[in-house]
Amino acid sequence: MGFREKNAWFCFVAIFVVFAPYFYFSLQYPVEHVSVFFIAVIGLVILLSVFHAINAIATKSNRESRDAPQADELDAVIELRASKGSGVILMALVLIWCLVAMWSVPVEAVSNTVIQQEGSASPDELGFAITSAEALLWINLLFAGFVVSNLTYYGKMIASYRGLSNG
Repeated sequence: MGFREKNAWFCFVAIFVVFAPYFYFSLQYPVEHVSVFFIAVIGLVILLSVFHAINAIATKSNRESRDAPQADELDAVIELRASKGSGVILMALVLIWCLVAMWSVPVEAVSNTVIQQEGSASPDELGFAITSAEALLWINLLFAGFVVSNLTYYGKMIASYRGLSNG
C-alpha cells in the first residue's frame, strides 16, 4: 500500500470516526453541540497531523531504500477524479439544502410583509421566526454535506487505488 493510499484510508476512517459521534450528539442536543464541534475538529487535526508525520517518516525511509515510487501522473488523475466526484456530491447536497430551506420559509409571512407597505408589522408579529435549535439543525445538515463530500473524496481515491492493485 502506497503513501497516498495510506493517507486516503486514514483520512476516511478518521473523518468517519470523529464526525459520526459528533453528528449523533448534535442531532440529540442541537444547542449544546458547539463545544463538541471544537473538540471534534481539534481531535481530527491532531489525529491527521500525527499520522501524516509518521507516514511521511516511514515513506522517507522507504524512498531512501528505493522501495516507494514518487508521485506521478496517475496519482494526479486519481486525485482529480476524486475531487470531481466529491465536488458533484457537495454541489448536489448544498443545492438540495438551499431548496429545502427556501421551501420551509413560511410564505404567508413574506407575502404579508410585501403587501403592507406603510406601517408593516415586524417579522415577529407575522410569525416569521426560527428558533436557535432549528437554525443549528440546518447548519449541522449543511456541515454534514461537507463531511459526506470529504468521505466521498477519500472513498473514490481508495477505490481507485484498490482497483489498480487488483488489476
